[in-house]
Amino acid sequence: MNTNLETAKRAVVLMLLLFTSLTAAIASGGDRDVNFLNSNLEAAKQRASAEGKLVFVDFYARWCTPCKWMDQTTFKDKNVVDLLNENFIAVKMNIDEAEGFEMKKQYEVQYLPTILIFNSNGQVVDRIEETLTSADLIQLLQRHNSIDNKRVIVNGINASPTQNQRTYEAEDKNFSMSSAEYNKYKDTKRSVYRVQTGVYQEYAGASKMVALLKETFLEDIVVINDYRGDKVLFKVMLGQFATLEEAESFRKILSREFDINGIVN
Repeated sequence: MNTNLETAKRAVVLMLLLFTSLTAAIASGGDRDVNFLNSNLEAAKQRASAEGKLVFVDFYARWCTPCKWMDQTTFKDKNVVDLLNENFIAVKMNIDEAEGFEMKKQYEVQYLPTILIFNSNGQVVDRIEETLTSADLIQLLQRHNSIDNKRVIVNGINASPTQNQRTYEAEDKNFSMSSAEYNKYKDTKRSVYRVQTGVYQEYAGASKMVALLKETFLEDIVVINDYRGDKVLFKVMLGQFATLEEAESFRKILSREFDINGIVN
């Protein structure tokens, strides 16, 4: 009799444990996890451009307590998992490993966790330097999960310019060139499109605009000196695109997400 009672008790305890485990799994999104890609960032960009998705990059370190918290909570939320897996190519970057360290330097990552979001063109559309709850991350992902940010790119992403392509910017620490030089530069590159974000009568104003843009964007920035009679106008140009369509898409993102009204030039 006692043996049967003990067996029944054990069965009840086992069922309770199974129920508790199942409930916890459902609350955290079940067995599904974020499909973080085991490859480099460029490979992720190429895949995103081919599939018409965005790129989600999470910079972390094993010693980072907020990073661990997000792994155990935010990245276990079912809605977060679904949003990332269905619309993003997700990558984790360990800053203590070789590639992660190089990416940390390239994108000037100073805080952990840091999240970068790229559109299908390989352009940074957002940078977050804080710990996010699942609700905060869902809101962020939904904001960028738009048609403008997700397009299948037939010819690949808008690759970073080579050193030769950046000749004018690199030679002048003020990122400045004359309008004649810029037109010559465009001719040598066949088709180069940029988004003009401001025109200033004083170089100080253009320089201030450049500094503000560099805080948010990783795209190339150039100041063009446009001579009008005896006056000089300083035009601030952001980005470098191979097609008018790509430049126009970027202009729309600037207007919608950053309240920057520009024109494609």
